[in-house]
Amino acid sequence: MKRLVLLGEGHGEVAALPLLIKRLLEGKGAADQLYVDVGIIRTAASGLVKWDKAGNRADYSTWRSRVALAGRRRDVGAILAVYDGDAAQFPAGSGVPFCAGSAARLMAEAAREEGAGTRFSLSVVFACTEYETWLIAGIASLAGRHLADGRLAVPANVQFPAGDPESHGKRWLERQCPGYRPTRDQAALTQLVDLECVRSKSLRSFRRLEHALDQLVAAVKSGDHVSAPGRLFS
Repeated sequence: MKRLVLLGEGHGEVAALPLLIKRLLEGKGAADQLYVDVGIIRTAASGLVKWDKAGNRADYSTWRSRVALAGRRRDVGAILAVYDGDAAQFPAGSGVPFCAGSAARLMAEAAREEGAGTRFSLSVVFACTEYETWLIAGIASLAGRHLADGRLAVPANVQFPAGDPESHGKRWLERQCPGYRPTRDQAALTQLVDLECVRSKSLRSFRRLEHALDQLVAAVKSGDHVSAPGRLFS
Protein backbone atom coordinates (compact mmCIF):
# COMPACT_ATOMS: atom_id res chain seq x y z
CA MET A 1 0.00 0.00 0.00
CA LYS A 2 1.24 3.48 -0.87
CA ARG A 3 1.18 6.67 1.16
CA LEU A 4 -1.02 9.65 0.21
CA VAL A 5 0.56 12.89 1.44
CA LEU A 6 -1.72 15.89 1.87
CA LEU A 7 -0.81 19.53 1.35
CA GLY A 8 -3.24 22.01 2.87
CA GLU A 9 -3.76 25.52 4.12
CA GLY A 10 -5.70 26.33 7.30
CA HIS A 11 -5.01 25.22 10.85
CA GLY A 12 -8.41 23.52 10.94
CA GLU A 13 -7.59 21.38 7.91
CA VAL A 14 -4.66 19.81 9.75
CA ALA A 15 -7.14 17.44 11.40
CA ALA A 16 -10.17 17.80 9.11
CA LEU A 17 -8.66 17.20 5.67
CA PRO A 18 -7.06 13.80 6.46
CA LEU A 19 -10.36 12.70 7.96
CA LEU A 20 -12.34 13.79 4.90
CA ILE A 21 -9.95 12.11 2.46
CA LYS A 22 -9.95 8.91 4.50
CA ARG A 23 -13.75 8.83 4.46
CA LEU A 24 -13.82 9.39 0.70
CA LEU A 25 -11.26 6.66 0.03
CA GLU A 26 -13.16 4.22 2.22
CA GLY A 27 -16.38 5.06 0.39
CA LYS A 28 -14.69 4.37 -2.94
CA GLY A 29 -13.34 1.04 -1.68
CA ALA A 30 -9.81 2.37 -2.24
CA ALA A 31 -8.50 2.37 1.33
CA ASP A 32 -6.39 -0.67 0.44
CA GLN A 33 -4.60 1.27 -2.31
CA LEU A 34 -3.67 4.49 -0.51
CA TYR A 35 -3.38 5.27 3.18
CA VAL A 36 -3.66 8.87 4.31
CA ASP A 37 -0.60 10.40 5.96
CA VAL A 38 -1.98 12.41 8.89
CA GLY A 39 1.09 14.68 8.86
CA ILE A 40 -0.38 17.31 6.54
CA ILE A 41 2.09 19.84 5.12
CA ARG A 42 0.50 23.22 5.73
CA THR A 43 1.19 26.48 3.87
CA ALA A 44 -1.07 29.43 3.17
CA ALA A 45 -2.05 29.29 -0.50
CA SER A 46 -1.31 33.01 -0.92
CA GLY A 47 2.35 32.36 -0.21
CA LEU A 48 2.83 29.37 -2.49
CA VAL A 49 3.14 31.10 -5.86
CA LYS A 50 4.10 34.77 -6.09
CA TRP A 51 4.82 37.15 -8.91
CA ASP A 52 8.50 38.00 -9.23
CA LYS A 53 8.40 41.60 -10.44
CA ALA A 54 12.14 41.79 -11.08
CA GLY A 55 12.12 38.66 -13.19
CA ASN A 56 8.65 39.37 -14.65
CA ARG A 57 7.60 35.78 -14.00
CA ALA A 58 5.82 33.53 -11.55
CA ASP A 59 7.93 32.21 -8.68
CA TYR A 60 7.02 28.60 -7.90
CA SER A 61 9.97 27.93 -5.58
CA THR A 62 7.92 27.74 -2.36
CA TRP A 63 5.34 25.47 -3.98
CA ARG A 64 8.04 23.20 -5.40
CA SER A 65 9.75 23.01 -2.01
CA ARG A 66 6.52 21.73 -0.43
CA VAL A 67 6.13 19.12 -3.16
CA ALA A 68 9.75 18.05 -2.71
CA LEU A 69 9.23 17.75 1.05
CA ALA A 70 6.16 15.57 0.55
CA GLY A 71 7.96 13.48 -2.06
CA ARG A 72 10.71 12.56 0.39
CA ARG A 73 8.33 10.72 2.71
CA ARG A 74 8.57 6.95 2.75
CA ASP A 75 6.49 4.89 0.29
CA VAL A 76 4.86 7.92 -1.31
CA GLY A 77 2.45 6.96 -4.05
CA ALA A 78 0.60 10.24 -4.43
CA ILE A 79 0.29 13.82 -3.22
CA LEU A 80 -3.01 15.66 -3.00
CA ALA A 81 -2.93 19.44 -2.53
CA VAL A 82 -6.16 21.09 -1.37
CA TYR A 83 -6.36 24.86 -0.90
CA ASP A 84 -9.06 27.49 -0.50
CA GLY A 85 -10.17 29.02 -3.78
CA ASP A 86 -10.81 32.53 -2.49
CA ALA A 87 -7.65 34.24 -3.78
CA ALA A 88 -8.02 37.49 -5.69
CA GLN A 89 -5.04 36.91 -7.98
CA PHE A 90 -2.82 34.12 -9.22
CA PRO A 91 0.10 34.31 -8.90
CA ALA A 92 -0.18 36.55 -5.84
CA GLY A 93 0.74 40.10 -6.81
CA SER A 94 0.46 39.46 -10.54
CA GLY A 95 -2.75 41.36 -11.22
CA VAL A 96 -4.15 38.29 -13.00
CA PRO A 97 -7.59 37.25 -11.64
CA PHE A 98 -7.59 33.91 -9.86
CA CYS A 99 -9.00 30.93 -11.78
CA ALA A 100 -9.07 27.63 -9.91
CA GLY A 101 -8.64 25.50 -13.02
CA SER A 102 -5.76 27.53 -14.42
CA ALA A 103 -3.96 27.79 -11.07
CA ALA A 104 -4.24 24.04 -10.46
CA ARG A 105 -2.94 23.24 -13.95
CA LEU A 106 0.07 25.57 -13.63
CA MET A 107 0.95 24.26 -10.18
CA ALA A 108 0.72 20.65 -11.37
CA GLU A 109 3.03 21.46 -14.28
CA ALA A 110 5.56 23.18 -12.00
CA ALA A 111 5.53 20.19 -9.64
CA ARG A 112 6.94 17.98 -12.37
CA GLU A 113 10.36 19.46 -11.64
CA GLU A 114 10.21 17.72 -8.24
CA GLY A 115 9.22 14.30 -9.55
CA ALA A 116 5.45 14.65 -9.82
CA GLY A 117 4.28 12.48 -12.69
CA THR A 118 7.42 10.33 -12.65
CA ARG A 119 8.27 9.28 -9.07
CA PHE A 120 4.79 9.84 -7.63
CA SER A 121 1.40 11.19 -8.69
CA LEU A 122 0.03 14.60 -7.77
CA SER A 123 -3.26 16.44 -8.05
CA VAL A 124 -4.21 20.00 -7.07
CA VAL A 125 -7.74 21.00 -6.02
CA PHE A 126 -9.14 24.32 -4.85
CA ALA A 127 -12.14 24.33 -2.50
CA CYS A 128 -14.47 27.05 -3.72
CA THR A 129 -14.90 29.12 -1.72
CA GLU A 130 -13.36 27.53 1.39
CA TYR A 131 -13.22 24.15 3.11
CA GLU A 132 -16.28 25.26 5.09
CA THR A 133 -18.20 25.51 1.81
CA TRP A 134 -18.19 21.72 1.64
CA LEU A 135 -19.48 21.46 5.21
CA ILE A 136 -22.23 23.97 4.45
CA ALA A 137 -23.30 21.82 1.48
CA GLY A 138 -24.12 19.11 4.02
CA ILE A 139 -25.75 21.47 6.53
CA ALA A 140 -29.07 19.61 6.42
CA SER A 141 -27.34 16.53 7.81
CA LEU A 142 -25.79 18.57 10.64
CA ALA A 143 -28.89 20.53 11.71
CA GLY A 144 -29.96 19.67 15.23
CA ARG A 145 -27.24 17.10 15.76
CA HIS A 146 -24.67 17.09 18.53
CA LEU A 147 -20.92 16.70 18.38
CA ALA A 148 -19.07 14.05 20.35
CA ASP A 149 -18.46 16.52 23.20
CA GLY A 150 -22.18 17.23 23.51
CA ARG A 151 -22.24 20.63 21.81
CA LEU A 152 -24.91 21.36 19.23
CA ALA A 153 -23.40 21.24 15.74
CA VAL A 154 -25.85 23.76 14.26
CA PRO A 155 -29.42 24.68 15.25
CA ALA A 156 -32.20 22.40 14.02
CA ASN A 157 -33.84 25.15 11.96
CA VAL A 158 -30.74 25.98 9.89
CA GLN A 159 -31.29 25.57 6.14
CA PHE A 160 -28.95 25.58 3.18
CA PRO A 161 -28.45 29.22 2.11
CA ALA A 162 -29.82 30.67 -1.11
CA GLY A 163 -27.63 31.85 -3.96
CA ASP A 164 -24.53 30.36 -5.52
CA PRO A 165 -23.88 27.17 -3.48
CA GLU A 166 -20.12 27.72 -3.71
CA SER A 167 -20.21 31.31 -2.46
CA HIS A 168 -20.75 30.55 1.24
CA GLY A 169 -17.80 29.94 3.53
CA LYS A 170 -16.51 30.32 7.06
CA ARG A 171 -18.31 33.60 7.77
CA TRP A 172 -21.72 32.06 7.02
CA LEU A 173 -20.95 29.09 9.24
CA GLU A 174 -19.81 31.37 12.06
CA ARG A 175 -23.16 33.19 11.94
CA GLN A 176 -25.10 29.94 12.16
CA CYS A 177 -22.83 28.32 14.70
CA PRO A 178 -21.77 30.92 17.29
CA GLY A 179 -18.39 30.07 18.73
CA TYR A 180 -17.33 28.11 15.66
CA ARG A 181 -13.56 27.58 15.71
CA PRO A 182 -11.91 25.83 12.76
CA THR A 183 -9.13 24.28 14.83
CA ARG A 184 -11.66 22.71 17.19
CA ASP A 185 -14.72 22.16 15.02
CA GLN A 186 -13.73 21.43 11.41
CA ALA A 187 -12.71 17.85 12.10
CA ALA A 188 -15.74 17.20 14.30
CA LEU A 189 -18.12 18.49 11.62
CA THR A 190 -16.24 16.55 8.93
CA GLN A 191 -16.75 13.36 10.91
CA LEU A 192 -20.46 14.05 11.35
CA VAL A 193 -21.49 15.41 7.93
CA ASP A 194 -23.31 13.12 5.50
CA LEU A 195 -21.20 13.01 2.32
CA GLU A 196 -24.21 12.09 0.20
CA CYS A 197 -25.85 15.29 1.38
CA VAL A 198 -22.73 17.22 0.32
CA ARG A 199 -22.77 15.51 -3.09
CA SER A 200 -26.42 16.41 -3.58
CA LYS A 201 -25.47 20.08 -4.00
CA SER A 202 -23.28 19.25 -7.03
CA LEU A 203 -20.47 21.58 -6.01
CA ARG A 204 -17.95 21.67 -8.83
CA SER A 205 -15.02 21.91 -6.42
CA PHE A 206 -16.15 18.87 -4.42
CA ARG A 207 -16.66 16.91 -7.62
CA ARG A 208 -13.12 17.90 -8.63
CA LEU A 209 -11.86 16.58 -5.31
CA GLU A 210 -13.56 13.24 -5.86
CA HIS A 211 -12.29 12.97 -9.43
CA ALA A 212 -8.79 13.85 -8.23
CA LEU A 213 -8.89 10.95 -5.78
CA ASP A 214 -10.18 8.62 -8.50
CA GLN A 215 -7.32 9.75 -10.71
CA LEU A 216 -4.69 9.21 -8.01
CA VAL A 217 -6.03 5.78 -7.08
CA ALA A 218 -6.03 4.72 -10.73
CA ALA A 219 -2.45 5.95 -11.14
CA VAL A 220 -1.28 3.99 -8.09
CA LYS A 221 -3.00 0.85 -9.36
CA SER A 222 -1.48 1.14 -12.84
CA GLY A 223 1.92 2.49 -11.85
CA ASP A 224 1.54 5.24 -14.46
CA HIS A 225 2.09 8.43 -12.46
CA VAL A 226 0.26 11.66 -13.26
CA SER A 227 0.65 15.30 -12.30
CA ALA A 228 -2.58 17.10 -13.08
CA PRO A 229 -5.27 19.37 -11.70
CA GLY A 230 -8.38 17.88 -10.18
CA ARG A 231 -10.81 18.12 -13.08
CA LEU A 232 -14.28 17.10 -14.15
CA PHE A 233 -14.82 14.41 -16.72
CA SER A 234 -18.53 14.98 -17.21
